[in-house]
Amino acid sequence: MSTKRLDILERTMLLTAVAQIAALLLHDLGRDPAGHPLQVSVVNALMLQLPLYLSALGGQGMVWALAAMRWPRARLIIDPLGAIIATIVIVLTQVDLGMQRFRGERLSLNHLTLYGSTDVADSDWIRPVLDMPGVLATALMLLVGTLLLLWHPWRPGGAVPRHLRSFRTPLLYAVVALAGQVPGQIAFDHQRVLALSPQESLLRDALNPPAPLSPAEQQAALADLRRAIDPRGRGGWRTAAYPLWRSSDFRSVPGAGMARQDPPDIILFTIESLRGRDVGWGFAPRTTGASVTPHLDSLARASVTFPHWIAGGEPSPRGFVTLHNGAWEHGRGFIIANFPEVRVDVLPQRLRTAGYRTMAIWGGNPSFDNQLTWARRWYDVLDFELPGNALFYRRTRSDRLVMDRLLAHVAAHDAAHDGTPFFAYVASNGTHTPYVLDDGEAPAARDVSGSTLRDTSPSMSRQARYDRVLRNVDAQIGRVIAVLRQRPRWRNTVVIVTGDHADRTDEAADPEWTGMPTDAQIATAALISGPDVLVGSPRAITMPVSHTDLLPTVLGWLGDTSSVTTLGRSVFDTVAQAAREVVSINSRGVRLDRGGYSLIVATDDPRRYRAWRAFTGERPIALPLAATPFAADDPARLLQRVRYWSFLVEHNQVRPAW
Repeated sequence: MSTKRLDILERTMLLTAVAQIAALLLHDLGRDPAGHPLQVSVVNALMLQLPLYLSALGGQGMVWALAAMRWPRARLIIDPLGAIIATIVIVLTQVDLGMQRFRGERLSLNHLTLYGSTDVADSDWIRPVLDMPGVLATALMLLVGTLLLLWHPWRPGGAVPRHLRSFRTPLLYAVVALAGQVPGQIAFDHQRVLALSPQESLLRDALNPPAPLSPAEQQAALADLRRAIDPRGRGGWRTAAYPLWRSSDFRSVPGAGMARQDPPDIILFTIESLRGRDVGWGFAPRTTGASVTPHLDSLARASVTFPHWIAGGEPSPRGFVTLHNGAWEHGRGFIIANFPEVRVDVLPQRLRTAGYRTMAIWGGNPSFDNQLTWARRWYDVLDFELPGNALFYRRTRSDRLVMDRLLAHVAAHDAAHDGTPFFAYVASNGTHTPYVLDDGEAPAARDVSGSTLRDTSPSMSRQARYDRVLRNVDAQIGRVIAVLRQRPRWRNTVVIVTGDHADRTDEAADPEWTGMPTDAQIATAALISGPDVLVGSPRAITMPVSHTDLLPTVLGWLGDTSSVTTLGRSVFDTVAQAAREVVSINSRGVRLDRGGYSLIVATDDPRRYRAWRAFTGERPIALPLAATPFAADDPARLLQRVRYWSFLVEHNQVRPAW
């Protein structure tokens, strides 16, 4: 049917939907300048994006239809106003998706302010667009063509169509608006943030702005946070524009600078949902015969272990950010999705500057939660694709295949880059819920000795299922270690094993604190194996440490004394252990560990808190603050620190440009 025969409302909504869907397809089927797909699986992305985009249009159409019914004589105003709004939505869609393609970030209210200034003409903004003229031309053709169809011929006013004389039309739009929200409610928060239509994303920003911090609150929070970061009071703060950017000092850390002349190869195994209570070196280890991680336990006996290592947050996107950036998560949102433009210190980027070749290998889909946007900036090699997943993500990679890919990349590196150190980030996925053992092409999962890992009488217990998949990834990493030991550079290889976060299995939890960063959610152990000159003799370090401490640890080895913004300290910096603090953040709460105790505070209410001995399970005995290392004002101060850090992230005041 020709759009000329449609009512103005119908025609406008139809063309807006066509413009947005076409723009989405252009984006999701596209590739970045390096040739990597913007979406690993287009169908999966569209299954979330399309309903949310149509939902926003449904709400828009409902308001327009109700206005036309309520004020029929004002259609000379209502119709052009609706078309103007539709025009703005179409333009915002192209700008938002263009931002995501060229800069890896969503359009925000801050950007709308920037577009009114001369800063947008900066080459940092213009160059990525000019590098892909074909994409720019296609987007402009789509934009101009849609707007021409929308506005010509234009005949506002006239009699109210019959279908706008009843509530049938606005009701239909309301159904579309509500139904389109269903997939978004099922998805994770960070996935929904990325899939929202630009009009809904901007509206949410406008209706839910961050709580402002007065100058006095900022100064108090800054002073408190600086004391926590720099307990020795050495200072070195660089500039007021970036209040936490400071001169680094690793001279007091064992092994500092010892890798400057001969940098080690570094492999970081990030095991999905690694529970610190279920590994042999964790905070509640099983007996030797009952351990399901014999290979990692064997490696741990020759390593430095950290039974009280906690993740910087959960779910996985928070673990990804805190491991890489050495910084906290945002207090309310996800840095990975909400603030991908923020400048932070990054471990692989630092290592590239030091001459490393960097590679990242995933078992899951890194585009679902925007990991690819970040990783494209940092890594020389990205390995995540499976044949058959290009349009629809049908299955993840087995842990066996992930480790096969790692070994292949190490072999290729040794052949082509002899003498160049490498950093490998290896994110397994086999231990993800629902803990189903899937070893790809292998008919049955086997460990390196050939013993089968399949239980002949599988239990429905979550813990039993978790044990099986954990035993499998243990066997696969054990296989990799056995191969790496044959390399000449094994004596100068650092292996780090930790989890992106932990997870709950069969523990009985306190309902009041469900979803908070308790042991079950974020207590994930870690080990570091490497040359004695860097890590020292095998031992257990029981002070609290976290993801944020990894970056300063590695920089210490390399003697990198350039300015940093990390909120962590080297794991080998054992001075003033009693004052050592680590923080973990998720959507519902903030956790502070100090001196063997944990303090958990609800994100929205500093009066709702609980303190207990750390690592004592999901139903610990609550203690008065006076019986812990925490002061009476620590709950409020903790939230204020996180608010201030979030303020710096929101205003991109973490560090200057690289």
